[in-house]
Amino acid sequence: MELVVMELFLLVVVVSIVVSQKQATLLVKHQDIDVVGVAIAYIGYLALAVLSHVHIRGLFPFPPAIARLVTILHIISIPLLIFIWMNSIEKRLLSKRCYSLFSRVQGALLVLFSVASFVDLTFNRLFVFSPELLIIGGPGIPLMLGLSTLFVLVEFYAALVRWKHIEWHERAIMVLTALFLLFSLVLFETFKQPYMLSLSSAFMLLLSFLSWQRKELLLDLLTRIPNNQAFQEALKQGIASRQRRTILLLDIENFRLLNERYGEDGGDAILRSFADFLKTTYEQAGVFRIGGNRFVLMFPWLTHNELVREVNLIKEKTTKGCTIGETQVSFHVNIAIVEIPLQKNTVDEVVESLSFTMTEIKEKRRQPVIIFNQKLIGVRQRRLDILSILRKALLEQDMIQVYFQPIMDIDGNKPVAAEALMRLQDERMGIISPGEFIPLAEQAGLISMYTEIMLQKVCAFLLAHPSVQDRLSHVSINIVAEDLAVGDVACKLLDMLSQKGIDEKKIGFEVTESMVLSSDPVVTKSWQALRNMGVRFFLDDFGTGYANLESLVNLPFDVVKIDRSVVSNTTNSYELLSLIAGMLQRLGKEVIAEGVETLEQLERVKSNRISYVQGYYFSKPLPPGDFLSWLEASSDH
Repeated sequence: MELVVMELFLLVVVVSIVVSQKQATLLVKHQDIDVVGVAIAYIGYLALAVLSHVHIRGLFPFPPAIARLVTILHIISIPLLIFIWMNSIEKRLLSKRCYSLFSRVQGALLVLFSVASFVDLTFNRLFVFSPELLIIGGPGIPLMLGLSTLFVLVEFYAALVRWKHIEWHERAIMVLTALFLLFSLVLFETFKQPYMLSLSSAFMLLLSFLSWQRKELLLDLLTRIPNNQAFQEALKQGIASRQRRTILLLDIENFRLLNERYGEDGGDAILRSFADFLKTTYEQAGVFRIGGNRFVLMFPWLTHNELVREVNLIKEKTTKGCTIGETQVSFHVNIAIVEIPLQKNTVDEVVESLSFTMTEIKEKRRQPVIIFNQKLIGVRQRRLDILSILRKALLEQDMIQVYFQPIMDIDGNKPVAAEALMRLQDERMGIISPGEFIPLAEQAGLISMYTEIMLQKVCAFLLAHPSVQDRLSHVSINIVAEDLAVGDVACKLLDMLSQKGIDEKKIGFEVTESMVLSSDPVVTKSWQALRNMGVRFFLDDFGTGYANLESLVNLPFDVVKIDRSVVSNTTNSYELLSLIAGMLQRLGKEVIAEGVETLEQLERVKSNRISYVQGYYFSKPLPPGDFLSWLEASSDH
């Protein structure tokens, strides 16, 4: 009676596991979860065990034919359960070819044993029954135990073959499962009772369920490949082993645009398709999705030729793309490559090196594939130093300096405005240009704080020198989308102007076209709030490749600044300058030409009826004292 109660209790426990797994399966839309299959096989085994034992105990006697059939099914369910269980493990460990061979051989043996068992219902030679319908002889039980033992030993062999590639907790579960099942089979043969088999199977199944839950935490919900946490753990193991490895960071270029064009479902389809390609193509490598449109491949160390082959294979796949509905979508992937061990050989160093190399790719825009090397180590170290200085300067704001570059009215030959430019001064590194530290400040999420400090310093300068306000129509400051992406930033900037007593019309903000094209509603709202208070906005760097006529026509820019690359472009005798200037004038825009450095450029600007100029021809950016002196000198002239 105790055996029946125990088996009923175990039945309830395992059914609970299956229900829990099925709910998780529906949640993640993924059907290939091995624990469920094993648990269902175990439920079948327990159900047959209960039926067999309630008959043996006389609780619910069956007719002789039914009783013999139930007993045979119970005996067959034991190797069937172990086969399904061990097979699910071998599937994850062995190569497709090896797994297929082992699976077919074991499956054939199980089928032969099952057929022989059913046929023996007529002959009573494989299983000899007593008058009470208990098995008392025959080779059937030893055959069943031998077959079950074979299945366990094959799983143990598979675990040994892939031992170095299995995480420690999976090793423990595989070894314990094999040992518990073998021990249970020995006890079954010795005492002719399935107590231990039922208990150990339930116990190991519960451990497997807990292991699966842990594994689920390490899987990306969308693509069903390991996530960033799994990558971090694999990286720790790789570093600890001190074995050479090659790591590829893959970044799908312009994924935001793909999402906008094909919708989120289309974007998800691209990610799933790419993940499936990586998973099936690189079975022997670690494949991870570490977030968004970024994936990682972790190989054993690759030679140059092997690396070239893998990169070309990835390029070939992305060129072919994937199918969304009836549309074939190709995409481009940037690839950052790092080989470990590195100098410090820490997880942070490897991750920073991958991120830094990808940043180099995106900034250079010339090479879609870059290998992190000794040369880049120095560049990365400088960036890390600048990041440290950026954080320090927020506390020691004297390190943040404002330089002013005049904007000239070339018709009246006089300064009419100025652009305030930020510089970073460090005792050791000297003056750091905006081209270096502004992108890093954006990446580190510090840019908005720097914009506020910059505005405070400009306001303080204008308050200290009222004559500058009288002589100049405005002073402009560069901002980026991140400055306006926080809901209260517009109020904060306006409050700052109000507290300082500065006329809002004396301040202008220069924005790039890439920011204009941002569809963030918070940015648009903040921008409009500032405009409503009289703050002027200038379209900066026009002609650098983001050109969008719709933004010029529909957005309220009174002034457009033509980029220095257009002004200095002598190809076809400044025809690009003439074309852009003519178009802007027809749209009724006020135009400022940036980067004028030579007399020839100045004459070309004049000939295109551009009245306002900024550049080294008149003055380089100057610190406040020098700028005041320059203004005085220009008024004397």
